Amino acid sequence: MTTGPMVGSTDPPGTAPEIAISDTPADPANSTQPTPTDPPGPARTWSLLREWSRAFVFMLLALILGAAVTIVGVRAVVHQLETTASQVRLESRTAATLAAAVDDHEQLGHQLLSGAPVNREAFVLQQRDISDLFGHAAEVLPEENGMQAALRQARQDWQSALAARGLWGDQVLELNGNHVAETPAFATASKGVRDKLIGIQSSSLEALDRGLVDTGDLEQLLIVARTGLLAVAIGATLYFRRRMVKDLMRPVNSLRRGVHKLQAGDYSHRIDIARRDELGELATAFNGMAAALQDSHATLTHRATHDALTGLANRAALTERLAGSFASGSDLRAQHEGLLFIDIDDFKDVNDSFGHEGGDELLVQLAARLRASVRSHDMVARLGGDEFAVVVLDNDDGTPATGPVAERIYETLIEPFLIGDHPLSASVSIGVAQRSAETADATELLRQADTAMYAVKHGGKARYEVYSREGNQPRRQVRPSLSKQATDNSS
Repeated sequence: MTTGPMVGSTDPPGTAPEIAISDTPADPANSTQPTPTDPPGPARTWSLLREWSRAFVFMLLALILGAAVTIVGVRAVVHQLETTASQVRLESRTAATLAAAVDDHEQLGHQLLSGAPVNREAFVLQQRDISDLFGHAAEVLPEENGMQAALRQARQDWQSALAARGLWGDQVLELNGNHVAETPAFATASKGVRDKLIGIQSSSLEALDRGLVDTGDLEQLLIVARTGLLAVAIGATLYFRRRMVKDLMRPVNSLRRGVHKLQAGDYSHRIDIARRDELGELATAFNGMAAALQDSHATLTHRATHDALTGLANRAALTERLAGSFASGSDLRAQHEGLLFIDIDDFKDVNDSFGHEGGDELLVQLAARLRASVRSHDMVARLGGDEFAVVVLDNDDGTPATGPVAERIYETLIEPFLIGDHPLSASVSIGVAQRSAETADATELLRQADTAMYAVKHGGKARYEVYSREGNQPRRQVRPSLSKQATDNSS
């Protein structure tokens, strides 16, 4: 297959530079008309200049809409910050009020412990009010930062300190005598409760300090910044409108990626042609070139791994196939296979009688019969001249399949070949090497099959022998009936 005409038909000489868009804007009304130097192909149905102009108008509208949404969003965020600030202030006031109430109640408790006259019913009512304040604080304070846990601990310590000195609930009504000695411990316990409440208040204030700023200044700053960004974006959009029309960065990048794909060996890569305009013409030219390269690569690959005369795999493909089966990590099934080394008997006489054309015809017909004799997963190769090889995988039950395959090959040779108008009977000598665990590599397997084949040649031809490691001598297996038929046909 010739690749030159395919490339030329996609991009005629002298037309490639016309694919680029001129730096001077063209008249949109006439931009869809092809110039005399445009490459052949479907007529343009779109204009880049007109469509990109519309695209940039939409971009401007999108920027304006984005600015409006941003301003609305900023106001929403500021509102949220103000809400958070209010919540934090509420938490701080609640903790402060509760700490002050606990402190006042402690002072009355000290008076009761010292025996001073105090309205005990009012003292009990004050305890109930403080308990209500603790309940209210539990509804206000969040679980975060351990505030709820600190509040529960403070309430428990407060009740425990009062109960331990007979000041909790109805105990106050029965308290008699002077208990001044307990006032230091009571003062210490009460101080611990106040410290916990002050800690809660400090946590709220710290959250306020971390999370809040001057919301009014923030709002003004964000609006000014977003307005400035909008102005910059509008200017940049107008600037890049001309640059994008001139440079065509996206299509060039797409083409660059396509070239890199081809350089990496991915000849099946194609650029999508989504539109019929200047870029579509460029993509069409690229795809035509890629298709030509893919065809050329496939042709060269086939030639490198197949015999040109018979179409069979060549020696290089056979060597690669055997080397792969010996490689580490290959399929375990490939460790049980055999190799047939086939040589045509007296092939020189065929060339002398029918010429090289007749000899080539015999090779082609023999290749077809070899293909018909093997199974789909076996491999037939021509090594060169009149030598062939067959890689035969063992049967599913693990028994060698080289013998049955060799017999089928001999059966196909019973029917004479037809060289021109002349029938010709031909026989082959086959050397068989069965791979085993002791077989070191593909080279040794080929050597064993070659040794067995030459033993056949020296022993009378027209049969096959299996190589045996015993004494480095082949074990002979003659097919008398097939050999006799082949001999009869040749006479």
